[in-house]
Amino acid sequence: MSAKSDPRDESAGAEYSYRRRLSAVELLPAIGVGVAVGVTAFYVTRVFLQRTPLSARAASASRGVSRASRSHGG
Repeated sequence: MSAKSDPRDESAGAEYSYRRRLSAVELLPAIGVGVAVGVTAFYVTRVFLQRTPLSARAASASRGVSRASRSHGG
């Protein structure tokens, strides 16, 4: 069996990177963005769940119930 050449790129070996520990000051912008996105998602979800239905059937059905209860009550 013949030896194969190294498939790695020769120029890539000269550069490398490593992950360094970030201080709290460097993390604050990322934490702020995360909190802002969470609050915005909570608000949009809350507004979406509390909105009034736009269906004409639902609106007319609720009006019919209120008229019937008023005519019987009074």
